[in-house]
Parts: sequence; C-alpha cells; structure tokens
Amino acid sequence: MRKLPLTFAAALLLSTQAFAAYYIVLKDGTQYKAKQKWTIVNGKATFQTEGGQTLQLDPASIDVAKSEEATRLGGGSVLGQEQLQQTGGTKPQQSTLGNAFKLRKLPTEQAPATNPNAPPPIAPVSGPVLSNEVIQKFEQAFENVGIYEHKVTPTGAHTFRAELVTDNEEKVFNVLTASAFLIMHDAGVPGTKIDMAELFMKTTIGVTAGRFQMTHADAEMLDSKKMTREEYFVRKVIY
Repeated sequence: MRKLPLTFAAALLLSTQAFAAYYIVLKDGTQYKAKQKWTIVNGKATFQTEGGQTLQLDPASIDVAKSEEATRLGGGSVLGQEQLQQTGGTKPQQSTLGNAFKLRKLPTEQAPATNPNAPPPIAPVSGPVLSNEVIQKFEQAFENVGIYEHKVTPTGAHTFRAELVTDNEEKVFNVLTASAFLIMHDAGVPGTKIDMAELFMKTTIGVTAGRFQMTHADAEMLDSKKMTREEYFVRKVIY
C-alpha cells in the first residue's frame, strides 16, 4: 500500500483538528460543547455553543486544565474516567432529597432520537401578552441561580413558558424557588399579574428533568415555605 507523504498527512491532521469542537468544563462538573475556545469580553468568558447560543460565564468557574484535556480527548471520556477513580469503581450512591423525600434520578443515558416529552408548540396568541420587562426579569433571575440556557416566552396576558437546561437536582430546585418568588411578586413590575408558569426542564442531552405548571397558589405555598421544594417536586412534577 502506498504511504501518504508526511506533509500531506500532517496537513490532514491539522485540518481535522481545526474543525473540532471545544469542550468547556466548569469546576462544578458542568460541560458545554462550544464552537471554539472562549474569549474574555467585559470580564466574562464568552463563547458560542454548537447550537448557536452565546453564553457568558465567570472565568473563575472554568476548569481550564479539564477543558483542554476534554477537548484533546473529544469530550466526556476524561470526566467519566475521573469519576470512576473518585468512586473507586463502585456505583455512586443515589441522591436523596432531605430525609423524607426521594427525587427520581435525572437520566444520563443517551436521549432517544424522538423525545415524547418535548414541549408542545406554543399556540398563536392573538391578545395581549406579558411585557418584555417581565420576561427579562425571569431570564435574569434564572441566570442569577446558575441557569444560563433558557428560553422564556409569553403565552398570554398572565402566563408564560420557560424552557431551561438543568443538569442536576439543585438547578431544578433553583428554577422552582426563583419562579415562585417572582410569580408571588408579579416580577416586581407594576400593573402585572402572573397566574401561571409552564416550566419545561431538560438535561444538556435532551432528557426531561421535570415539567411543571406552577400556579399562583403553588408559588405562594413555595415562597411562604408552607411546602418544601422537595415536596413540591414530588407532588407536582409532570413527566
């Protein structure tokens, strides 16, 4: 078999690497697949995901060494090996919520080609809807609790839908508590009344992490601590 010239083989290798994705690994274990390495813009690590969404993170939250190694090896293989070493090759304990309630484990297996739990299309809205100011308040609240991949859409004069990426239990709970607080206070926007929020949560690989229809009464129970967030999840989650 005829061998490729050395210069051609080197060029082929470089061209392959040039189109490879860059994996950004955070210190809390979260991983993003970006089109290229982040750049610092106004003090924030800014990058674009493969899906085309632009994200901004605190540079201090990025594990640079793991990001470089994950990119070199093509993604999560480094993280998977590290987790096995930390657990001694044993199956990790299933997480529990408090002492009385148990949350269903968020699936980590590959998502099916078609997801039956995908949010249904939003019906056309002919009347008034929640203002952009209200929507921005919720977007900012989600980012304040670590949820950077989100889509918030008004569905009526007093309702909205939020689609969010939540990769662990704490992020799911953060969405619930932040939503309850803003609903109870009508997002702090005078003249606004929020009756219900549809919350669709999924992992980065598209597996459902919980769906909720949070009413004003639900928000009052959560915000006043009459119901814990664990109880709310168990009673109200829709799969």
